[in-house]
Amino acid sequence: MEARNHHLVLDTGEPCAFVASPNFDRVIRPIYLIIHYTAGTTAEGAIQWFLKPQARASAHFVVDRDGSVTQMVPMHRRAWHAGHSQWGELRDLNSFSIGIELVNAGKLRRSANGLWHTWSGKTIPDDQVSVAMHKNEKAEQGWHEYTDQQIETVTQMGIAIANHYGIADVLGHDDVAPKRKVDPGPLFPLASVRSRIMGRRT
Repeated sequence: MEARNHHLVLDTGEPCAFVASPNFDRVIRPIYLIIHYTAGTTAEGAIQWFLKPQARASAHFVVDRDGSVTQMVPMHRRAWHAGHSQWGELRDLNSFSIGIELVNAGKLRRSANGLWHTWSGKTIPDDQVSVAMHKNEKAEQGWHEYTDQQIETVTQMGIAIANHYGIADVLGHDDVAPKRKVDPGPLFPLASVRSRIMGRRT
């Protein structure tokens, strides 16, 4: 993969799928990658949400469970993914970052019959769930697992983006908005993904 003209180009030489969200504004110089989960189970649901002006939300990329990528905002424009956020002395991380959303239901609740459910009531199979404790919480919860394809895709995207823009770090939404957000959650291997991305900068 590579970044070209603020769009992601796949290994085939073709640009990745692009569906333009209306929810973006001024030109930025990205210096961080911020990883999110969609809190849903389909890419189409996330994409349709980001297409709605009333959502007032967007991300540069949505990565589906099979690793396929849809870009929604050019990488040099300010997408609306981080909200009220801070990292060090920087505020409004939307103005300094590229946002990547992975299709993942996130934190789950367990019903009386032992099934795992999303916030919207959809059932997640047991073999897609692990129990873990979030770094900012004090109790274990059920979390939707990421797929190997998603992790590899995000890593390769990150390497391409970091090489092009000189990215300084890879962060979670829960790093820049710890009082509001828990994504990408404890099942996303942020440390190893960060190490692979930053270690491959050319």
